[in-house]
Amino acid sequence: MAPYHRMLAWSIRHLFGAATLALLLTGAIVEPARAGAQLGPRIDLGGAIEVGGEEERYLRVLQIAGLAALTPWSIQPFSPSQANGLRSIAAPHPWRTLFDTAAMGAAKGDSTEPRARLLDSRVRLIGNSSFPFQDGAGPTWAGRGVTAEAQGGVAAVWNRLSLQVAPLAFVAQNADFALAPNGQTGPLRFADPRFPLSIDAPQRFGSGAYARIEPGTSSLTLDVRPVVLGLSTAPQRWGPTRDYPLVLGPNAGGFPMAFLGTSQPVDLWLFQLHGRVVYGELGQTAFTSAVEGETKRNGSGVVLTLLPRGTQGLEIGVTRFIHRPWDGVLDWTSFSRPFSLSRHNLDFENQMASVFARWALPNARAEFYGEFYREDFPGRFHQALSLVEKPDDLAAFTVGFQHVLSLAGDRITVVRAELVNGETSHQERDERGFTEPVPPYVHSEVTQGHTENGLLLGSPEAYGGAGWRLGLDRFTPSGRKSITLERSLRFDWLPGVGPDSAQAPLVHPDVIYDIRAELLRFDGRRQYAFTLIPAFDLNRNLQAGHDAFNILAEISVRAW
Repeated sequence: MAPYHRMLAWSIRHLFGAATLALLLTGAIVEPARAGAQLGPRIDLGGAIEVGGEEERYLRVLQIAGLAALTPWSIQPFSPSQANGLRSIAAPHPWRTLFDTAAMGAAKGDSTEPRARLLDSRVRLIGNSSFPFQDGAGPTWAGRGVTAEAQGGVAAVWNRLSLQVAPLAFVAQNADFALAPNGQTGPLRFADPRFPLSIDAPQRFGSGAYARIEPGTSSLTLDVRPVVLGLSTAPQRWGPTRDYPLVLGPNAGGFPMAFLGTSQPVDLWLFQLHGRVVYGELGQTAFTSAVEGETKRNGSGVVLTLLPRGTQGLEIGVTRFIHRPWDGVLDWTSFSRPFSLSRHNLDFENQMASVFARWALPNARAEFYGEFYREDFPGRFHQALSLVEKPDDLAAFTVGFQHVLSLAGDRITVVRAELVNGETSHQERDERGFTEPVPPYVHSEVTQGHTENGLLLGSPEAYGGAGWRLGLDRFTPSGRKSITLERSLRFDWLPGVGPDSAQAPLVHPDVIYDIRAELLRFDGRRQYAFTLIPAFDLNRNLQAGHDAFNILAEISVRAW
């Protein structure tokens, strides 16, 4: 296969802009009534099911309550045909008026006529009083002060072809706050406090306002069952975790990619198989120590899920994702790498993999799930028993559950809990030639680590830390109320402050406790969401007794 230059990033970003212009010029954007869009409230933007969005969150609850289709949840975003099946709910439920069944008909391929619609517009304001505190998916980064976000767009369907153009823009005030010392100067003083030269995870994005315009949840998808393929910049989620995904999640938003997979699980008798492979380009900030001449990265990966025969609701899967320095050229090695088991150029790649399982039990109105993650390779890779001897080498895990406490007509009450741990085990501290514990996501050659434009592609709490959430949700026809208790261990050492320094006995972990209160309300052609998170950061930046208090206040409005 002949190599060609900059296929993914350039073509995907510019394709969505050109598609929007084409729709406008040809008059494909029609009035809502002509497009068949219902006039009542809609959740999310009214197009594809957003990863981590309100609709995805709600449909997952309906699934374990036995009201939505029992489809695998570990590969997102859903294909158009998979999303259509999830939205086709015959039984009564609290938000039954919020699903746009008219648009679903086109998604089924019932009409050969092109159909288009304006997506909902959304604005969001986030305020942090003392230090950055992230709430929700990227690419928006909420620094100290006020952060504003806006998103909108168009969607069109023609037979099996779906197009969504939903760009997002944000600007963060990015006010000053005390940084954890990292020993660097210049722009790198804003970098990660522990590994400023091995991961692109800034504490602060510069000394002034920080703004970006991104393609957002845009995609071009061809769904011809059993295959789906396309181009996308939408966030991905691999694995069953809700709050703490380990390989790919919505924390950093999406990145320009091409993808190919199954649109629905394929029946192979002994089991059903569902999978996806992606190839994309990953971005970086000005606050990373990139190797000269290696500023581009190719991110490629594969996720597979098996649904064993005779075990309704059980899904077992595996993921693999690889970062490679990239000159913008796609060749056969780039395409075959997610499936190759060779160690070729292993020292110049950042590899990661995970195994996971989820069991949705509608009869019990509950689900249980977990994921185990490994970075790179075991410390003694050449020994056959290394995985048995050191299962926690550069590892992290997440476990969780959800249970529908009550299901009474127009009200659903849910309790949920999830725990993640990415701390370096004691036996791995001082191993591999390092004098400090090495957490997941960092890499000495691919110096951006497992990130996209400065935000972690996985879970921030899994980056050498730990966390848990315990929450209660209530869904009613008017919206949702949620309360969540959270704990997050940010880190327990800094260079020169442990774990091997003379100050080690004096080190106190940097831990955040917070309560997240959320209120979602539907009001005619508007949807309002309010979030309040008072957070206590104990021993901030490992300074014993230096506690900080932050209040995050957020309001978002969707209109159509």
